[in-house]
Amino acid sequence: MRTFWDFVRAENQMSIRNRQALFWRYFFPILLMGLLGIVFGHGYGGDFKLAIVPQDHGMVANALTQAFKSAPGVKVRVPATQQDAMRQLRDGDIQGVLVVPAGTQQRFQQDAGTTALPFYFDNSNLSSAGQVTSLTGQVVTAVGDRLSGISPKLGLAPAGIKTHSFNYLDFLVPGVVALALMQNGVFAVGGRMVFDKQKGVLRRLRATPMPLSSYVTSNVLVQLVSALVQTALILAVGMVIFKVKINGSLLNTGVLAVIGAGCFVSLGFAIAAFSSNIEVAQALMQIVQMPMMFLSGIFFPMNNAPSWIQPVVKAMPLKYLADGMRSVVVDAHSLWWIRWDILILLAFSLVFLTISVRFFRWE
Repeated sequence: MRTFWDFVRAENQMSIRNRQALFWRYFFPILLMGLLGIVFGHGYGGDFKLAIVPQDHGMVANALTQAFKSAPGVKVRVPATQQDAMRQLRDGDIQGVLVVPAGTQQRFQQDAGTTALPFYFDNSNLSSAGQVTSLTGQVVTAVGDRLSGISPKLGLAPAGIKTHSFNYLDFLVPGVVALALMQNGVFAVGGRMVFDKQKGVLRRLRATPMPLSSYVTSNVLVQLVSALVQTALILAVGMVIFKVKINGSLLNTGVLAVIGAGCFVSLGFAIAAFSSNIEVAQALMQIVQMPMMFLSGIFFPMNNAPSWIQPVVKAMPLKYLADGMRSVVVDAHSLWWIRWDILILLAFSLVFLTISVRFFRWE
């Protein structure tokens, strides 16, 4: 046990003394988050998601649904009930709910005035609320004019409600936490193990009476503790500088950070298993890191990505860590709620560890 803690202390001291590693581990994720936060701020990112509730199934409702489906920058949902649509709006899954009440078709044909359709929107962000209401009103008015030849024949009866929606920074900060955990596991473990193997450190350790398991487990422990520090630091900066609200449990966030870090530490060991020298390791780490960084939904949602690339997105462990972090940190969901994300991360960990054990060589 004393040998194990000696290794832990040595690993920790070497990590602290490596200034370049400290920059990439702790300050680069914050710098990246800051730059993206300054550029994109609190603006709305992605398509406008609108739910249409056709309680009247006449020509007007069908024309409105088709018009919004063909409108650029709009993604349409047709929930079964208005209650379901309002729940999605309050949860922040959509930005507006357009209701076509029963009898709309009859009033449209008989009434000479304007038929106002109920429209509910998220009023937590005045800028995006104005954009959403304006866009919806333009499409509704255009459909009414086209069907009747009278302007304005259709209009909106807007009503803002308080929701649990989040802005781009709320989306970004948990994603940056996931990215930092991935980079820490892949680079700190994979690079360090290959460096020690190339320099003969592992070979000399095998010649001593000290168990090599102490070297491995101490390295893992240091990285898991570092993962908790990374998570706390990034979330603290997000709260203080960008006013991101942490809605979820810090305990659940810490548990998920450890699980995610463990997955990518395992990936680091797998990379080390296939690397004969540091040059090969660096090439493999870049091959692994770059697709995950841009295709896992860290910086922008991947819902609108082409359908052919969706299987690639779903094959990346970083996607499940990022999704889980947002669910826990922003939506305040429990670990049970994200159990499938956790199970997938654990499954990836098992695969990476199996590869590591099968192919790793100490020299």
